[in-house]
Amino acid sequence: MAGLFKKSTLRFIQGWWGKEDESQDVNFHDVEDFFVRMMKKEDWILDDLTWNDLDMNRSYMKMNRTLSMPGQQCLYNMLRILRFDEEELKRRGRMIDFFQHNKDKREAIQCLLYYMGKEEYDGAASVLFKGTPPLPPSRGWVIPSTLGMIASIISLPFLWTRAVVLIIIFFIMNMIIHHSINKYTEASMPGIRYIARMLVAAKEIEKLHYSELDHGYNDFFKKAVDKCQIILKKNRVLKSGTTDPLGLSEYIKIAFLTEARAYIRTSMYIEQYAPVLRTLYRRLGELDAFQSMASVRRGMRQSCKPKFVEDKDYFSAVAMGHPLLKGAVCNDITIDHKNVVLTGSNMSGKSTFLRTIGLNLILAQTFYMVMAKEYKASFFNILSSISPSDDMMEGRSYYMAEAEALLRMIHVVDEERCTLLLIDEIFRGTNPTERVAAASSLLTYLSQHHCMVIVATHDIEITENVKEEYDSYHFEENVTKEALEFDYLLKPGVLKKPNGIRILEYIGYPEEITQRALASIHYEGEEKNEDI
Repeated sequence: MAGLFKKSTLRFIQGWWGKEDESQDVNFHDVEDFFVRMMKKEDWILDDLTWNDLDMNRSYMKMNRTLSMPGQQCLYNMLRILRFDEEELKRRGRMIDFFQHNKDKREAIQCLLYYMGKEEYDGAASVLFKGTPPLPPSRGWVIPSTLGMIASIISLPFLWTRAVVLIIIFFIMNMIIHHSINKYTEASMPGIRYIARMLVAAKEIEKLHYSELDHGYNDFFKKAVDKCQIILKKNRVLKSGTTDPLGLSEYIKIAFLTEARAYIRTSMYIEQYAPVLRTLYRRLGELDAFQSMASVRRGMRQSCKPKFVEDKDYFSAVAMGHPLLKGAVCNDITIDHKNVVLTGSNMSGKSTFLRTIGLNLILAQTFYMVMAKEYKASFFNILSSISPSDDMMEGRSYYMAEAEALLRMIHVVDEERCTLLLIDEIFRGTNPTERVAAASSLLTYLSQHHCMVIVATHDIEITENVKEEYDSYHFEENVTKEALEFDYLLKPGVLKKPNGIRILEYIGYPEEITQRALASIHYEGEEKNEDI
C-alpha cells in the first residue's frame, strides 16, 4: 500500500529519529488505567510511590518517541514491570539493536506505526479491554426497518403512490434509528476504526518479510489478519469522511442503515476475536516501544548491556550516569553483600544519585540497556522512599506518609529475591533525637535481612551508628563567599566538613548569623575555633 509510505512521513521520521518528542501531550490517567487493565501478577511491578520517587513520568516523557497509541501505552507498561528472565531481556535487547542499526527496515516499520497514529487516544484500548457500550432498544428495529425500505423500493413499480408513502415512512423511521444509534456509537467508533488500522499495519509489516520479526511477530500478524479479515471488510462502511460533494452517500447510509448494521456486525466480530486483537495490540505496541528505546539509546552519551550475576546481593557499575540528564556526571560504585550510606549537603547530588541507580536498574531489567561503561549486578526488586508527601485529604502528616513508605520495605525484605531499597533523608519528618534513634534502629534491622540498602542522610550520627553494617560515601562542594561549586563526584568515606552554613553565607545571610553558627560547631579532627 504505497499510500502508507508517504515521502512527507518518511522525512518527518528521519528528522525526528534520535530526538526527544517535546510536542507530546500524554494523559497519564488514561495510560495508567490501561496499565492496570493489562497488568499481570508476575515479576515485579513498580508501585506508585517508587514510580513517583524516581520521577518516572518525566523519564517516560523523555523516552517516549513512539508513533502509535499501542506503542505509547506498551512503553509505559514495560517500564513499570521489572523482568527477571535474562533470555527475555536479551530478546528485547536484540530488537532494540535491530531498530538502531537497520535504518531502511526501521523506517519502513516506523511509517506503518505512524499510519496507526496517536490521535484517537484510548479508543482501541477502551473497545478491546472494556468493550463497546450497549446499544439502545432501537437496535432491534435495524434489520426489520432495512428490509421494509428494500421491500418498499421493490414494490414501487407495482404500488406507485403507496410505495412512495412507505418509502418516506421507512426513511423517517431509519433516520430516527440512525441518529439514536449514532449517539451510542460516537465514542467507540474511533476505536473500531483504529482496530482496522492496526490490522492493516500488521498485514503490511508481515508482507515486509523481515527475518528479525520471524519469532513472535510475522506469523502472528498473518494469522491475526486472516482471522479478522471480516473486520476490515465491515470497516470500509464505517470509514469517516466522504468524497461525495452532494452528500448522497449519507442519505443512502440513513435509508438502508448501512453504518448501523456495519457497526453492529463489526462490534460483534471484535468481541468474538477480542483475545487475538488484544495480543495484536500488545505486539504492535512492543515494536513501537523497541524503536522508541532504540532512539533513546542512540542519544545516550554511552551505553552498555547489563551483565546479570547469580550472586543475590551484588551491584557494580563503572561510569554510570543518569540516562536523561544532559551532561550527567558519571560515577563508579560497587556494593558487595553490604549496604551504603551517603552523606552530603543539599544540592550536592545525593538524591540524583539515588535516582540514577534506580533508573538504570529499571532500564537494565526492562530494556536490557544501561547508561554506563559497565553494569554487573544481581536481579533486584526495587522500592524507594525519596519524596514522601503530606496527604492532607486523608489527614496524614508528612511523618506518617514517610513511616508508611518505610514500613512497606520491612514487609518485603525476607523475600527470596533481594530488594534494593533507596531511601533519602530517613525519618526527616520528626525531631532530631527521635530521627537518629529510629533511623539507626531501622537501618540495623534492614542490614540483618535480605535486601540492599542505599540511604542518603544529613545526620552524621546515623552514619556513625551503622558504620559496621554500612559502607560510607559522600558528595561535597566547594563554597566560598564568591562561588558555590558542585562536582557531583562520589567519594569514599563520611563527609567531614559539611557546608550548610557556608551556603547560607554564600546566598547572602547576615554575617552575624553565619559567624555565630560557625562558632558554635566544630568538625571531627579540628579544634573548635573560638576566634570566629
